[in-house]
Amino acid sequence: MGSFARLNRPLRTPRLRISSLLLSSLCLFAFQQVSCSFPTDEDPLPASTDPPLTFLGLSLSNPIESLQPVNPVITLSFSDILDPDTGALVAIRLGGRGSPLEVLVEHNQVERKLILRPKASLQPESEYQIDIGTSLKSLAGVSLDRSTRVTFRTGKDVLPNPTPETPIALADIIGAKGQLKTFCATSGCHAVQAAGEVAARNLDLSAASPELRSYLVGTSASGSPESLRLVQPGQPEKSYLLRKILATGSFTRIMGDPMPAEDSAPLGLDAMLAVQRWIRQGAN
Repeated sequence: MGSFARLNRPLRTPRLRISSLLLSSLCLFAFQQVSCSFPTDEDPLPASTDPPLTFLGLSLSNPIESLQPVNPVITLSFSDILDPDTGALVAIRLGGRGSPLEVLVEHNQVERKLILRPKASLQPESEYQIDIGTSLKSLAGVSLDRSTRVTFRTGKDVLPNPTPETPIALADIIGAKGQLKTFCATSGCHAVQAAGEVAARNLDLSAASPELRSYLVGTSASGSPESLRLVQPGQPEKSYLLRKILATGSFTRIMGDPMPAEDSAPLGLDAMLAVQRWIRQGAN
């Protein structure tokens, strides 16, 4: 990757609030007899003292002051996890004019990054403009605190095709790579270790199996305001399992405890990236 620019943090924008009556109804409907992990003072969004959503910087295939290939990879970094419904609103234009180019959008929620790849090759030896606007929001509903514009120029080079990722399987994320068995498959949580014991939400993470995979990809999450499935193959940003894992460090629109629970050590970065990669590869 090329250079990475840091930007100052400006003031946040104000946010709407939701009545406590609406919150109570939402929690009761979604998660009866289980504590609600939304804040319970006034609304199901973080308190207004939380930091704003800030654009931290951008990296391109080459250092930003250098000429870029006609098929660049553009990586944007933020202070919080983006709402995937707003991630496609970043605009790339030739010379700052005309309609935005069509891009492939990849959400790296673990590292709070947005990765853009133009669908068609850019024109060589031309200037392009990237507009990152306040229509972007975090999962907490906080708008980006200010707009930013970045320009770059293309040369004539073409990036080679990327090296294919090493395939990752369900057994890998249950085991050493994702460590879900170590951190989450404990008695009273997502495991059955004694006669008559039932795993939380009937989700037993103690061993990989075709039945577990079918349950993960075929089950809607209890308490998801967006009716997400536990795992949406190919879309980690739309998978409730990843939201539960990331809830140890961010507001991710979940009910109940994060995974692992708040009194346990969180998964490490490599383990969270493994879970994200497994889902993106198709959750096989």
